[in-house]
Amino acid sequence: MMEGVKLQLRAQQQLPNTSSTYPHSHHRRLQSGDQFRESKEQLEENLSAIDHFYASTEAGPHEGPPNCQRCNKKKHDIARAFYDYYLSNDPRAWYAGNAHYKQEMQRRFESPDVYSLDGIHSFFQSVLREHLKQDLCTVLPTDDAKTTAFKYKTSDFFNEGRSTDEILDAYMGHVSTIAPNPEAAAFNAALQDTTTAEQRAQLYVNYYCTPSWNDPLAVKSIKAKHARMFEALVPHDEVLASWRKDAQKSQAAKVSELQGKLSDIKMAQSAYLKNKKKKAEKDQRMLDREPTPRIEQCALGGCPIEINLVTEQVIECAICEWMDRKGGERGRAVYCSLEHANEDFEEHDAHDHRCMAEKCIYYPKLGPPGNFGSSLCVCQCCLEEDLVSMYCSRECYEENFPEHQEQAFQRRGNHNHYEEVEYFRPAEEMQIIS
Repeated sequence: MMEGVKLQLRAQQQLPNTSSTYPHSHHRRLQSGDQFRESKEQLEENLSAIDHFYASTEAGPHEGPPNCQRCNKKKHDIARAFYDYYLSNDPRAWYAGNAHYKQEMQRRFESPDVYSLDGIHSFFQSVLREHLKQDLCTVLPTDDAKTTAFKYKTSDFFNEGRSTDEILDAYMGHVSTIAPNPEAAAFNAALQDTTTAEQRAQLYVNYYCTPSWNDPLAVKSIKAKHARMFEALVPHDEVLASWRKDAQKSQAAKVSELQGKLSDIKMAQSAYLKNKKKKAEKDQRMLDREPTPRIEQCALGGCPIEINLVTEQVIECAICEWMDRKGGERGRAVYCSLEHANEDFEEHDAHDHRCMAEKCIYYPKLGPPGNFGSSLCVCQCCLEEDLVSMYCSRECYEENFPEHQEQAFQRRGNHNHYEEVEYFRPAEEMQIIS
């Protein structure tokens, strides 16, 4: 069963680049831990098999000291089992990149008369302890004050000669106290109980990728993508590196979008200020001139009389004047006499003062009961876009706002088309007759 073999250092597989860099990454630590546990289980299994074999008749009889072939072969097999444990060629091993350790361990195994297994084990423990000290206590420039103090305290434990088990227990206890929140502490504790990549993958998905009801669409997409990576057993460190890269791209895109919007706002503001300046200059020129005739024909159909809006007393529709003042395109409705204004009132009211809502809640009436003019209003947001959108009442405006907003989006694209109105107010100098 156990053939005698010559102890030799076997060819090593390609080693991870991070094996000699402290502190090790999260994934590298898990790899080392898995290999350490598996190799220890294998050692115990091999030693048990050796005991079982040499307790059987298959091992042959004792020949007695000093050169009992059976006893020498058993010692040789035990030494080989420990050799496989101390000098595994598994690239996950914590000592995989430590050439000095492997050379020194090989030298000791090649001199069994000088170095006992107990001495070799002491050497193994001392190098392992130094490895743990470097891995757990190396301070990074990015460590905050609490983490740095925690690492210094752990280093002191090593220097004081405390047992490795005691230090590791204290270390795990400290990790829970410096965790940023209870969820992180629970995640770290659960991680210690895992032994397979599949178990850890589910923990990672639950901790990093669980969706929240208020996640933006982009965040939901990123979480789903990286949940699939964890489930495919992509190493933890690679998934987080991918996540950070995606987050940076998303942030860069958001900044670019905001810069574009800011540029649009600046351009619109510049155009607005230029137009405002031109209008002010035009108004000033109008004020500087002598009054010139502005002629309008009487709004009653068939009446040929013309009215000078500058020199004559004007009879006109107060609502049309208000809408013209707000920038409406329909113009003013002026009359040569009060009789013609009264004669045209109903037809003009029905034709020119109709609510713009396609589904006016008061149709076929012009508006709500009572004083029709007091409820008239225009969309405040449309006024800022140099458009006049008149509604018979605020109630009708609010009822039809979704359709109105959609029309505004089709006209200008998505923007903050807010819900607010400005009510009809006749000109201050105007006298309302009827």
